Amino acid sequence: MLPKEHRLTSSRDHRDTMRQGSRAGGGGVMVAVRIGPHRSAAGTDPWRCGLVVSKAVGNAVVRHRVQRRLRHIIFDLMRDDALAAPEGGQMDMVIRAFPEIVDLDHAELSSAVHSAAQRALRKTSRQRGQQ
Repeated sequence: MLPKEHRLTSSRDHRDTMRQGSRAGGGGVMVAVRIGPHRSAAGTDPWRCGLVVSKAVGNAVVRHRVQRRLRHIIFDLMRDDALAAPEGGQMDMVIRAFPEIVDLDHAELSSAVHSAAQRALRKTSRQRGQQ
């Protein structure tokens, strides 16, 4: 389970991140990243993450296994300085799993999530620079 301050808890946050954020995908996942000006109550700028694992991925046992695997990778992402939110902003991320994710081992899945997250963050940074 992700700590409360690192979870996207409302459907509105999920929807806004998917629609307004920059997306990148590959390897059975699609990652959407949105940088916002909001701050957490603690005064820090954590980033928040949400998961979307639909029934197309498999039955409940398979979906929960995929969610556990993705949460483990998210903990690694949280410690990665290359994926830090810019100063004064908060990064929201939604990771969507596709059915082919079930066939990936941990190294392949981790690599796919990391590279998609980095590409989406680069797109977001370029869009913010143009504004």
